[in-house]
Amino acid sequence: IRAANDAFADVFGVDREAIVGQRIDEVLSLPAGEQAGDTPPEAINERVREGEVTGAKVQRETAHGARTFLFRGIPYAENGSVRAFGIYTDVTEIERRERHVKVLDRLLRHNLRNDLGVVIGRAENVLDRADDPEIESEAAALVEAANGLIDLSDTAKRIRRIIEGPETERSTIGVASLFGTVAADAREQFPEATIRVEDDLDDFAVLATSDLRLALEELVENAIVHGADDPTVDLRAEPFEPAPGEWVDLLVVDDGPGIPEAERAAITGSRDITQLQHGSGLGLWLVRWAVESVGGDVSFERRDGHTVVRLRLRRATE
Repeated sequence: IRAANDAFADVFGVDREAIVGQRIDEVLSLPAGEQAGDTPPEAINERVREGEVTGAKVQRETAHGARTFLFRGIPYAENGSVRAFGIYTDVTEIERRERHVKVLDRLLRHNLRNDLGVVIGRAENVLDRADDPEIESEAAALVEAANGLIDLSDTAKRIRRIIEGPETERSTIGVASLFGTVAADAREQFPEATIRVEDDLDDFAVLATSDLRLALEELVENAIVHGADDPTVDLRAEPFEPAPGEWVDLLVVDDGPGIPEAERAAITGSRDITQLQHGSGLGLWLVRWAVESVGGDVSFERRDGHTVVRLRLRRATE
């Protein structure tokens, strides 16, 4: 060790002056009963000596107990010798949160889904056998609520896939074909709804991934489920006028009551998420993250009594 900063001394509980001249592996120790991590110290040292930029996840004992670090070794030459900067970034809390998310995700996908299946089955049995209208109404409400929770679980699974394993390779997607597929699926699922696709879309194409279709499907379904008694949804596209050759706006327009302002503010980031204002569902979060993952943007507006959700995406050129 040639020098260490104050943060190193505080985290590892050492005197920064006293450790100068010591070997790093004599100053830092592995937690009791723990493995070295992804890469043992000897292998890290060897890579640095060979002049390689090195990154590894390691466990080390600190003044506050065992912690997990992302270690980065950055070599440089000095007077014919190989030196290196060693940077330790504490990622313990990130690791814990990731484990918690995985556990909760498994509970949602497996235990909750199975238990809700039982609830739905029992409630449907009550519906089939009940003669009392009030009991029928209660049982129907149970079925609806349980199905809603299953849909929520499915949406959470799709969101996790987008966040943890986003598609990074954008490709050219024709808007006419995309709208046509989304509209056809929605008409089959919701025959009572009217889904209209704007004509003359052949000139529009965007750079995106298959997650864009998920986002549009979510918006159309949301417009139908929360819309008027006989919902109408229009799918349109228009160039973004300040830069028509660079951006395209995909519009989902419906005749429903609109998305509550608090929910729109939370999704767009103009208001902090709080316990009372976090959005009633996950669908709009899926839309936001799917669009942002390809460099796009989401916005909401009311126009002539209609709700307009605008997805701004990079325009594909020949």
